[in-house]
Amino acid sequence: MTNKVRIMVVDDTITYRQILSNVVTTLPKAELVGTASSGKTAVMKFKSLKPHLVFLDVMMPEMDGIETLKELKKIDPNVQVVMVSGFDMANAKATLESLENGALDFVAKPTAENIQDGLKQLQKALEPLVEIVLNRVFPKSQTTESETLEKPIIRNRKTIPKPEMGVLDYVLIGISTGGPNALQKLFESIKVSINCPVLIVQHMPPMFTKSLADRLNQISQMTIVEASDQENPKKGHVYIAPGGKHMVIRKNANNHHEIKIIDSPPVNHCKPAVDILFRSVAGLKAVRHLSIVMTGMGKDGTDGLKSLKRKGTYCLIQDEKTSVVWGMPGSAYAESLVDEVLPLDKIGSRIVELVNPN
Repeated sequence: MTNKVRIMVVDDTITYRQILSNVVTTLPKAELVGTASSGKTAVMKFKSLKPHLVFLDVMMPEMDGIETLKELKKIDPNVQVVMVSGFDMANAKATLESLENGALDFVAKPTAENIQDGLKQLQKALEPLVEIVLNRVFPKSQTTESETLEKPIIRNRKTIPKPEMGVLDYVLIGISTGGPNALQKLFESIKVSINCPVLIVQHMPPMFTKSLADRLNQISQMTIVEASDQENPKKGHVYIAPGGKHMVIRKNANNHHEIKIIDSPPVNHCKPAVDILFRSVAGLKAVRHLSIVMTGMGKDGTDGLKSLKRKGTYCLIQDEKTSVVWGMPGSAYAESLVDEVLPLDKIGSRIVELVNPN
């Protein structure tokens, strides 16, 4: 008998409840076990339905998505919850708070303007999430992509000599699934200002990256913003690529580096894409950089990292144990592009060691 992920759909709007349910029934490794029209109903049904995965609307009356998430986690701390969010700032803020409270990830609701494309995108988004949960619920009967790779040996960073990089121009970070929480822990652990600009591509839709930057800015020693077009990157500042656009670094007419926000097609089904940023920096002359690939699905960043390695970048990746998904870092590791593999709680201090020479 084939193992399937038991899924419950929770949304107060019957249209979206039906849309999500229909998409779930198309997924070969998923089984729809029930729906709920409110948070309270979801909590009541949860014990009898025994879902492995809950698709949970962020904004609902009475008991909203965050409250419902907390209650479901009290009943079963191992249940996986994916938030289903609309495209506005209130949804973005609530979604990020949900991720802080244990949600696995989030997906965007399809919009009425282009419902068919939205449904296709939703199906593409749900399939890998179901795969993640399947591998967690049935670990002995499933083989993850990362398990087919040679397990990395996480070296003690104290034994690693500091690479001869000189003064760095950029720290580059590519990150996806599990990123908001990982970035919060990363910047909480960095107690000083970094002596160069930090450029981040986090896979997120529009508005969500602005909310993420605002939240991170509140807990960081550095200034963290959503990147703007034609902005000159400054040391001690962190720039997050805006959702729905790509971020690159180019030289302007004055021969100074500037951030360019471009609206070109997705790369690796991602917009923003890590590869786009990495390749743009690799194309600059006489630039030194530290490249970091953290938790995330897929392989975005690997091709761009190949270009950066040819230009002498030093590469850190987050280890499998502390990653929500070891897709992006695992892909870089499989291609032998990695200098160090570190747990999340060691990455911040290693950045400081490499970037801020004493």
